[in-house]
This record gives sequence, C-alpha cells and structure tokens, in this order.
Amino acid sequence: MDVNQRPVHLRPVEREDAFSLAALRLQQDKELGRATRDRFVGEYADAFLEDFTTYRGWLAEQGDGRPVGCLLALRVRKLPTLARTGRPEWWYVQQVFVSTDRRREGIGRRLVHAARDAASAERVRWLRLNASDAGAPLFDAMGFGDPMDRLREWVPGQAP
Repeated sequence: MDVNQRPVHLRPVEREDAFSLAALRLQQDKELGRATRDRFVGEYADAFLEDFTTYRGWLAEQGDGRPVGCLLALRVRKLPTLARTGRPEWWYVQQVFVSTDRRREGIGRRLVHAARDAASAERVRWLRLNASDAGAPLFDAMGFGDPMDRLREWVPGQAP
C-alpha cells in the first residue's frame, strides 16, 4: 500500500502510551543529532507516568498500531486572584513530532487541530510553544503568533 494511503488515527494519550511516546522522543532527538544514553526510554516513560495528570496529549497511530506522531502539552494552572475567579489554565506545547516517513501528510496539522479543539472546549486561555525552524510555518499558518512584547526569560548562570 502507498504510504499516503495508510490511515492514521489520532487519539488522546493514555498512561499505557508512555513507551510509545518515549520511542517518538528518542526518534526526534536522534534526528536532531543528539547522543543517546542507556535506559533513556525507561527514564522518559517513568517521568511521563509520574507527571501524567499535568499533560494533555494526542498520539497518531497507523492502522497496525505503530505510533507515527504526537503532540504533548504541559498544563499550567494559575492560582486565584482578585481579578479573576477560578484558576485559569494555559498549555505549553512542548512537543509536536511526526515520524520522517509520514511527514507531509497533514498529521502534524491534525495533531495541532486536536489540541486547539480540546483547548477551546476546556476553556484554556491559550496555547504557547517555542517553534523550531521546521515547525514555524505550520504554527504560523494555524494562527500562532507572538504573544506579547512583555514576555521575558531568564536563564540561571547568564549575566544580568
């Protein structure tokens, strides 16, 4: 069957997906030229399971169950203030990845749509991410932009 005719199913990630997500992370890191280390897959899976409730995510799978892409977002909840009732939540999208052999099929776009739809349904205030050079065109086309001029970052060890 032609690669473009193989169906891909998207679904929310579950605890049982820890090793599949670890394998996709390993694929992504190796693609970026990062050195592997012993026991990384177990380390990743353990960390994911420990923090499972703080994530929202989606997994893209082929019909045979092979994971070919994912989107993981870290849920950030603010504490109450006098200005707002409730606890506003926003999501930091920390990973969007599609396996090399399944790129250019719209899987990444479908993953982002799934996250946006869920965020809208759950009344999430915004999604934020740091776009790679490769991902920036997709995110720009899907309405992501510069959030504000006031956003700042400090890194320990850097001079003031």
